[in-house]
Amino acid sequence: MPPISRRNLMQGAAGLAAVTAALPALPAPSSKPSVDLTWLGGAARRVEGEAVWGAPWPRGAIKASSRFRASAGAGELPLQTWPLAYWPDGSLKWTGHALAGPVTAETIRIEPGQPARPASPVIVVATSESITVTTGDLICRLARRGSSLITSVTRNGREALRNGRLVCLRQDRFQAETGVLRTQAFESQVTSATVEQSGPVRAVVRLDGIHRGAGRDWLPFSVRVAIAAGGGMTLTHTFTFDGDAATDFISGLGVRFDAPLTDELHNRHVRFAGAADGLWGEAVRNLPGWQPAKFALAGRFADQLEGKPVPSLAEMDAKTQAQLLTVPAWDDFSLFQGDADHFDVRKRTGQSSAWLQAGQGARAGGLGYLGGPSGGVAFGLRDFWQRHPTELEINRATSDLASVTLWLWSPRAQPMDLRHYSDRAHGLEIQYEDVEAGHSTPLGIARTNEIFLWFTSSTPARAALAKMAETVRAPPLLVCAPAHYKACSVFGVWSLPDRADPSKARLEEAHDSLLAVYLNEIEQRRWYGFWDHGDVMHTYDNERHAWRYDVGGYAWANSELVPELWLWSAYLRSGRADLFRMAEAMTRHTSEVDTYHLGPFAGLGSRHNVSHWGDGAKEARISQALLRRHYYYLTADARTGDIMASMVDADHALVAVDPLRKILKKPEQPTHARSGPDWFAFASNWMTQWERTGDWRWRDKIVRGLDAISASPYGMFSGPGFGYDPATATMTSIGGEFGSSYHLVTIMGGAEFVFELSTLIDHPAWTKAWTRFCAFYNAPQAERVAALGPKAVDRLFGYPVWHARLTAYAARMTGDPALARRAWSEFLVDGRTGEASLSVATVKVGGPAVLEPILELPALSTNHSSQWGLNMIEVLDLVGDAIPHPLPSVWR
Repeated sequence: MPPISRRNLMQGAAGLAAVTAALPALPAPSSKPSVDLTWLGGAARRVEGEAVWGAPWPRGAIKASSRFRASAGAGELPLQTWPLAYWPDGSLKWTGHALAGPVTAETIRIEPGQPARPASPVIVVATSESITVTTGDLICRLARRGSSLITSVTRNGREALRNGRLVCLRQDRFQAETGVLRTQAFESQVTSATVEQSGPVRAVVRLDGIHRGAGRDWLPFSVRVAIAAGGGMTLTHTFTFDGDAATDFISGLGVRFDAPLTDELHNRHVRFAGAADGLWGEAVRNLPGWQPAKFALAGRFADQLEGKPVPSLAEMDAKTQAQLLTVPAWDDFSLFQGDADHFDVRKRTGQSSAWLQAGQGARAGGLGYLGGPSGGVAFGLRDFWQRHPTELEINRATSDLASVTLWLWSPRAQPMDLRHYSDRAHGLEIQYEDVEAGHSTPLGIARTNEIFLWFTSSTPARAALAKMAETVRAPPLLVCAPAHYKACSVFGVWSLPDRADPSKARLEEAHDSLLAVYLNEIEQRRWYGFWDHGDVMHTYDNERHAWRYDVGGYAWANSELVPELWLWSAYLRSGRADLFRMAEAMTRHTSEVDTYHLGPFAGLGSRHNVSHWGDGAKEARISQALLRRHYYYLTADARTGDIMASMVDADHALVAVDPLRKILKKPEQPTHARSGPDWFAFASNWMTQWERTGDWRWRDKIVRGLDAISASPYGMFSGPGFGYDPATATMTSIGGEFGSSYHLVTIMGGAEFVFELSTLIDHPAWTKAWTRFCAFYNAPQAERVAALGPKAVDRLFGYPVWHARLTAYAARMTGDPALARRAWSEFLVDGRTGEASLSVATVKVGGPAVLEPILELPALSTNHSSQWGLNMIEVLDLVGDAIPHPLPSVWR
């Protein structure tokens, strides 16, 4: 491959063919493609249920019509497969898969072939009124309309669940305010039901609707019910807030079902999972084991606590019966997680009686159980303590029909307060806060939660329930080795670690330390709670030894400078479970809470702020699909797929919310769009839709933008503002010539998007314009001015460390060793200070300077952390062979 000279790059057509030839090569497909998968963190699925994941394939290796088989050793495993994405040539790029458990094999191989069928395949029968899912002895009936989502679940002919529904409590004012407080109750109303998958390993039914009550419909929901072969059910519950933050205070939000009970009270059992494998468990009526001399069955108390059947009333003599009936029967039970560090277990004999504290601890596992020898139901709420205030509540346990509620937001807590943190504007200059009337609204934000259900033939052993709780905390996931993801050339430019090279090892050490700081900060600062879980803060305050949680745009990060991409790249190259879970929580948060799903800002997201939805800047850079693709393709999560698909027309929202309305006059076109981050964000949505559907209309929209930018007077150096018409996806140069800073163009995911797009679309004019931009962005001013003109001055090209990857990309494309050396110089040393580009020297702070002793990294910025991490990972991939040996002295 002949290198492209910088001279040819500047001269134009002579270098175009060579530029295209220099695109990173894709590996040749294997003659017998297969992938070996292991369990994330080593946690195999050891309980009933499903394991769902995504796997990539090299370009051209797998035909779209291919089927897949799964094996573990010499044994076949039933497998269900569906396409997630396609390469431009139509071959499969990503596939989604499902196995039904329990599965104990450490390694599972997936390869083209005929899949085995499960012993109890899932069968779906749909009518105009209902949908019935059957697997073995389990029958689940779902409603197409009405208040019940799940009409009933029976197992072995016994009804285990009835009338599964959603519940909501609303207050018209905050509890602390004066005046009469009114509480209204709402229940779900299903408006549509769609069978998305129909077996044989899993069935998925999506139920959509609203909450209805008090003469009002609000809070639209979407609940996916997934049922695995052999049993086990998962609910993915999403609701969207469409109320008024000033008057609609949600004081309870949950999923409720009724549980028929036939066992006698002393053979009914309640369980709640505590921390680790801890479990609280008692009977609805305990045997009086504390009176062995007086009570004939006192010796059976230990059996009862284990959930084993003990003699029925009919098997007792009259005296023993009478004695047992004097023991209290407990009607209501509760596991409440009020904050990240405390839960309590309570019980009471009835509504007219006081609650009795029965146990407490720090972080509950989020699992409960109710049942007896004839059967029961275990139920779990994921991220139970991380998303406090949560609660598992059992009512009427002494009756024939108990009620179980999984409270996503517990009524025991203060109600949700979604009002903005202030009733007045705080300026951009001092507070870094973009303020605009009517923009600090939660209208259209959403949240997704996962619920697990198991239907048992008897009360499970405590160890078995502990395994269920483990599944609730961290659902088992099958993953590929980092080398396989890399070999498939997915997600653009990223490197595998090389710790054998001393210079590279030093950077890996610094990177690991930086990641450790954030993992510690999440715990140390308690970045938990229903709306906060998953996000991190933007900028550290050295003087207060705290993050700037109350200072405008310096508070929550909200995807600023794409920390998600940093964390996902860090996971891909390491396979670390802790990084996966951190990235997963962030993706869930930013795609739901920081993004608008309905209302005037639908399709856009909110810039960083004290309130997640508080900033006046509503932009596509926060909502773009680029930030969600890793999670979707690695997990095959359908909710994330919904979100990405809903963003394909996000560019239309800019007609009402022009991102440059405060900077540039209104254009002749309907609105403005910057090449980046705006157009790059739109194009990432289209690229994702193109690869997911194979529909080239989305690719053509991208090409129209590439045509426009590359044909503008200065290529990528035009603008960065353009006139934009969403109806035609047309970018129009408006004469912008080095008019404002270019640093936002690529650091909101633009670089990562283009690096990957370049392997999918052959566009020589664009490749030239992009490579030219990469070569001269960080160039010394004299060199840049000589090439681009006198207006291309340093002040327009900030943050050299964050843009070193651009220089590295130009070096890769041109084969210029001088550019490769410059890339490393830019990345390793901060040109403003002469110091190392990253410091990870933490210090301990204690005493009266802080509320509690902490470990801090002074001057920490998530902007810099994210961009430093991405640049390290990408520069190593692009020009890793040019790394200096040794590193500059500031790194020693």
